Amino acid sequence: MSKTALRKELQEMTTDQLRAIILDAYDARTEFKDYFEFFLNPDVDRLLEKYRTKIVKEVYRTKWGKSKARVSVLKKAVKEFIGYRPGPEAVLDMLFLTLHLLGTAERYIDMGSTQIKYIKDLSGQIIEYADNNQVASIAIERIGNMLHSGIYSNYFARVVGESIAR
Repeated sequence: MSKTALRKELQEMTTDQLRAIILDAYDARTEFKDYFEFFLNPDVDRLLEKYRTKIVKEVYRTKWGKSKARVSVLKKAVKEFIGYRPGPEAVLDMLFLTLHLLGTAERYIDMGSTQIKYIKDLSGQIIEYADNNQVASIAIERIGNMLHSGIYSNYFARVVGESIAR
């Protein structure tokens, strides 16, 4: 069902019918419950911590010193976080957190080509998101601080630097 068709159906419903659907969705799906709880009581720090835990767990999946991080799981976590619409600064925090965790892990874990490609894509996504949401100056400053902090490998710094230079 398209969003337009859903909107049309919802407009034809009474207030009580809409309440019943919302309450049914709240009871039926954890995702709806989480969304409505955030909507009613937006605690961005708590939400950020929840997704940080998911990302840390995934980034540090290893076997014999090689990364087993699934990029699809990382992308899904970031996309879910953005779906809550916590605000541009919070989304930027989540994107930078993910990049930071990948960067610190890369120093000690052998990352495969898929993970390196995601680091490149994520770096570009940060710049694009920041530019689209009028927080580009914050993003540029934070990336500069990251690249000059000395806590990441030279390879990671080069990969991120090249991907944002495009």
